[in-house]
Amino acid sequence: MALAPGLFLVCLAGILSQPYLGLSTFWPANAFMLGMLVRFPGANRLSVWLNCALAFFLADLLMGTSLVRNLTLNGGNLATVATACYLLRPLSQYDRILKGRKSTIHVLRAILVASLVAGMFGIFANPLLFGGSSKEGFLFWTATEMVNYVTFLPVLLTLPRATAWKVVAARQWIARSNPRNLLPLLALIGSIAGAVLVGGRPGAALFPIPALLWCALAYDLFLTACVSLGFALWTLFALRTGLMWSPTELAARSDVISVRLGVSLVALTPIAVGSVVAARNDLLQRYRLLADYDPLTNLRNRRAFLDAGGAALDRSLDAGQSAAVMMLDLDHFKSINDQYGHRAGDEVLAAFASTLKNLVRAQDVVGRLGGEEFAVVLPDCTLVDAGAIAERINSALRSGPVGLEDGRSIQTTVSIGVHVERSEPNLENALGLADAALYHAKHNGRNRFEISSKASLASAAA
Repeated sequence: MALAPGLFLVCLAGILSQPYLGLSTFWPANAFMLGMLVRFPGANRLSVWLNCALAFFLADLLMGTSLVRNLTLNGGNLATVATACYLLRPLSQYDRILKGRKSTIHVLRAILVASLVAGMFGIFANPLLFGGSSKEGFLFWTATEMVNYVTFLPVLLTLPRATAWKVVAARQWIARSNPRNLLPLLALIGSIAGAVLVGGRPGAALFPIPALLWCALAYDLFLTACVSLGFALWTLFALRTGLMWSPTELAARSDVISVRLGVSLVALTPIAVGSVVAARNDLLQRYRLLADYDPLTNLRNRRAFLDAGGAALDRSLDAGQSAAVMMLDLDHFKSINDQYGHRAGDEVLAAFASTLKNLVRAQDVVGRLGGEEFAVVLPDCTLVDAGAIAERINSALRSGPVGLEDGRSIQTTVSIGVHVERSEPNLENALGLADAALYHAKHNGRNRFEISSKASLASAAA
């Protein structure tokens, strides 16, 4: 329901942009429609297409466009969008947001083919509507469509999800921002100013390229796309007002198209670089996940847990707060593997890990140390709070069996050792004390938790 009204407003913006040699200064409508359909494939339905066609038609009708021109122009608009949408349909969701290694190539191919389709319409539309030649119409429509797609589509494809646009998150981002992050943008502004100062002589439009590449390396993909869009719109504005080229220098439509096409390709350069950088960063992040997380339980492995848990323990003690450390061990796990098989044992481990993550707090650090042994660091946690969390974990496992994929179920329990630390920022020592408490829990019948003797004495002393 939001796509068609939004498209209608975007069409009006394009129509109201003052024409230059028969061209609107910009026409983002086709890129807007394509971007929304690519980002939200569920909207790609006949009813949505009909509403969008109506939005195109009504916008031109409102601005007094003749019926023949209205149907011809908007028929071309819908044909180009449909072509690009069809070519982008097989792409993965990751490629749709330009974060795949070859995403830019796939999207550029779709843009080129869609632009050629627009050129085919121009062969007939230019003589019919503008009295020009078919050859000029083909080149004119092809280049114009490519400029608009290259300029506007990347911003729509890389637009963050709505959940990321929270006021709190924005304030945190601003608070974490370093003033040095503005240097690439300032360099871009300076290079544009330099291009204007030299009078827009040949080559001046290329001055911003180094700054655009710097932005692509310094900013995320969405910000890079926004910077490229700003550069392209500025150049179109400079073209329209004569800031960089005088009307006598661009007297023919072919001159305008040539400049526009060149600017759009310059604007595409940081997008391509930013896409490769985003793909590389994502690959590195996946490597980090493989290195730091246990693939079965999606919990931190031993090394990553010791790093993150140690840091959490240090922060808590430095703030004058106590912190709890838990060691957890599934009871009689070996017999589960022997009786039900190792696949069933893996299912039990994964189910317990999920339960454990849901029962601890958001700030707690959870890890799998190996086999059926787990650990948790609970910063800013008192002895009473730690005991309540441990009892909640015991009760959750007692309350029902774990269902297996083959329909069987297994009743499991867990033994827990708890240590509360108030002074010594050494996670290895704290884990050792919690492990000693875990031994007592197993010795005293399992399916329970025990508090370390040192934590109990410290609590009594306090």
